Amino acid sequence: MTSELMWKTINTIILVAIFYKLLKKPVSNMLTNGVNSVVNRFETAQREKEEALELLKEAEKKAKEAKTEAEQIIQHAEEVAQRQKEQIVKEAQEIAARIKAEADEAIQREVIKARKELQKYAAEKAVELAQERLKGKVDEEFNKKIIKTSLSQIAKEGVL
Repeated sequence: MTSELMWKTINTIILVAIFYKLLKKPVSNMLTNGVNSVVNRFETAQREKEEALELLKEAEKKAKEAKTEAEQIIQHAEEVAQRQKEQIVKEAQEIAARIKAEADEAIQREVIKARKELQKYAAEKAVELAQERLKGKVDEEFNKKIIKTSLSQIAKEGVL
């Protein structure tokens, strides 16, 4: 049994040596390729991570720029709206002043027209009164007194 065990051991050693000799390069290549593949994948993942971080930084920068631009647009729009509001108020005030001036002029014309009509009416009444007095043969002194009284009354009322 010892010889049989010895032959089995020798055969096993020879078989292991043959396997070692035959499989050393392929197994070594396979392990090296596996390690290289893992390293390559790790490096690729690392590069992709860095690229993703760069893209993220760019996106954050663009978002910040867009926010700043939006704030500027809003501020500009508010300024334009304020200027338009001020312009509209100014135009409304000018229109109101123009309307008031026109109304004042119309009132003034009507006052002048009313005074003229009142003066005409007073003159007609004075003439009528004078004619009635003359019909009754009232003396000249009395007529002058009536005319003076009428004219002073008209002056008091603000017609003349």
